[in-house]
Amino acid sequence: MSTRTKALTVAAPAAASTLTAAQKKLLAEALRRAEETRDVMEDALVGFGRWVLVTVFDDDAGAALDERADNPVWRELLARAGGPTLRLNRKLLYVSVHIAARDKRITDEAWRALEPGRKELLLPLADDKLLRKAAQHVTAMKLTQRDTRAYVDGLREEQGQAPKARLTAPRLLGQAKRMRAAVGTAAAQRRAAAVARGMDDAQKRALGEELDAIAAWVAAMRRGLRGSDEG
Repeated sequence: MSTRTKALTVAAPAAASTLTAAQKKLLAEALRRAEETRDVMEDALVGFGRWVLVTVFDDDAGAALDERADNPVWRELLARAGGPTLRLNRKLLYVSVHIAARDKRITDEAWRALEPGRKELLLPLADDKLLRKAAQHVTAMKLTQRDTRAYVDGLREEQGQAPKARLTAPRLLGQAKRMRAAVGTAAAQRRAAAVARGMDDAQKRALGEELDAIAAWVAAMRRGLRGSDEG
């Protein structure tokens, strides 16, 4: 399955239609507070990463990305991570510095417009050009964090950078069912058509590429089914 198709196999969150009016109000408040909490956490992490880049690595993005092991202060931070003197774990240390370094080197508006959560998901691509292109795709398609993770996993798999998950018949059938459930109903098609009509030219081109990729995958799968029947 192509990278583009994988992003569509993620199941959408269950609808909240069964909640009472009071419960919906409570849910809305919980979502608002959760968003505020995320913003505070991400702002703090980004701010720390920028400080480390400027102060520990002398504002040298290359040193922060490629020569961290040569920096004694960084080595000490890493050794203390997750312990009593530095309760920030190693992953958050890496993410904060990597985002700061990429922010310094990537000036593309699509990258800069992404929130830290989706930037973190793109970091495994580990190349400025790939990160820039991926950020443009994520922005144009308005991918959620869940869809962004699937998109990056697919890219890395295509490049041979990630272990391939074992695909079984039940999993393949499940993917097809989830895709149809997400986009195949008449109501979903009407909503999608309405959204598509409101897209700008860049978004329409990007969507066209996605649809072409999906159509090619479907055609290949049908040929495979016919071939297995004939065999």
